[in-house]
Amino acid sequence: MQRLELGFRRSGQRRDRRENRQSKYIDSNINNYNYAPSKHKHCDSSFTTLKISTALSSDDLSYHLTASHVITSPVKKTRRRTRRSKRKQQKNGSASRVVRIGELTDEKKAQYIALDAEMVGIGPHGMISRLARICLVNYDGKTIYDTLVKVDESVTDYRTFVSGITAEDLESEAALPFIEVHEQVSSLIRNKIILGHGLKNDLRVLELHHPWYDVRDTAKYEPFMKPCTISPTGYKAKKLATLAKDKLGMIMQEDGQPHNPVEDAIAALELYKKHRVKWECAMQYKMNKTASIVALHN
Repeated sequence: MQRLELGFRRSGQRRDRRENRQSKYIDSNINNYNYAPSKHKHCDSSFTTLKISTALSSDDLSYHLTASHVITSPVKKTRRRTRRSKRKQQKNGSASRVVRIGELTDEKKAQYIALDAEMVGIGPHGMISRLARICLVNYDGKTIYDTLVKVDESVTDYRTFVSGITAEDLESEAALPFIEVHEQVSSLIRNKIILGHGLKNDLRVLELHHPWYDVRDTAKYEPFMKPCTISPTGYKAKKLATLAKDKLGMIMQEDGQPHNPVEDAIAALELYKKHRVKWECAMQYKMNKTASIVALHN
């Protein structure tokens, strides 16, 4: 019996010593605790607030709310939350590199000109093209230049069924000399972004060159093209009338009717307007890529 009482007494002493050590340990940690939030990469920005009582029971440490001794303990993220956070950071980081295309001001609209040219043929079978009419339209769809052009060489094919040009048109007083038209059009489109369909052909008969980064050609814009296995690029241009009908719901010309250069320029302009944001993002990427290549070789 005495042994049993001695055992209980010793057990109680050990328990009291253990509780005293735990109480001293917590008090020392509370006094020395750093209240600054942790910057560990696996810690959340939110913190769990625990209030610890120094009045410990005989059985275990009890944690409950009191008015003093506050400890902030960071909550560790799960792997799923960590991955989600990384994906969000990557998304935010990539979003900062996205080119943002805003609405156009009147000043920026003035930088755009849509054009379309009609041609006639000279030489054997009329295979060589010459400028017969040129039309320029501003961003609001208003015609700013439209004239017939005299052809110095002998015309062998007026291509009337396509161009609508006749011999009387080119011989009329309304037709201007080519050199005059060349200078006027060159002045109008200088430092402008030009829009059109098949602009390579139009610029060739105008005998003009234009920077590639200032050209928006609906015949060369990849989303407007159709796959073609025999083409070197793998794509083939669609007709402007097809694009206008599919993308805009616009019926441009009836069967058997010649082209109208004003209507063609406006159709190309409206196609660009509808897809301007994506188109400009693609152009910005190409320009940045070109600049980086040039810088690499310099």
